[in-house]
Amino acid sequence: MTDTMPGAAPPSLKGKLIEIAALAAAIGFAFLLINWIHFQTLPVAVILYACILDTLLASALVLGAYRFLWWKRSALLILLYAVMGPTVIDRSLSIYIVQKIDMRGGRVAEAAMPDIFVKEYLPEFRLVDVRMTEQVQSGTVEIEDGCVILTGKGRALSQFADFYRKNFLPKHRVLMDEVSGVLTDPFRDTEAVVDITCPQDR
Repeated sequence: MTDTMPGAAPPSLKGKLIEIAALAAAIGFAFLLINWIHFQTLPVAVILYACILDTLLASALVLGAYRFLWWKRSALLILLYAVMGPTVIDRSLSIYIVQKIDMRGGRVAEAAMPDIFVKEYLPEFRLVDVRMTEQVQSGTVEIEDGCVILTGKGRALSQFADFYRKNFLPKHRVLMDEVSGVLTDPFRDTEAVVDITCPQDR
């Protein structure tokens, strides 16, 4: 007979779950610390690559001080695939640029890139439809009578994104031939160029 309550996880399984949770928390904390220092002090050309590098460094530091068993590493690889696989392929403008240039024979005029983004990328990937569907399903916006309305959840997300961008994104971003922190506050001093008046407000 054992004293284990019905439905409770065996002590060995419970210990393993605690071990995994602690390991994940340690890697997460190490990543946040390394990533913040990286973005505040060093030039960053590609945020995705910088985050991958910081993730690998955090994992190496934590796992180097811990038992590095294969099943833990496999779990980390599965998580990495979930982020780096379908999500990146679906959302990456960088991958689109590479594919588009390849489709055009490997050579595209630099001056043509803005028009490619607006006139080809948006309709080819039905980007507005895809992103609006995501936001409606996520509950951040609602559509009523031809008007897109921000919900409370959407406002909270917007405020969090603004805080995160200003405090955790690179302050020394490499943008072509310059290093700038302008993308930590991209909406500063911008002017509306599109009429956003809802039909019922006209």
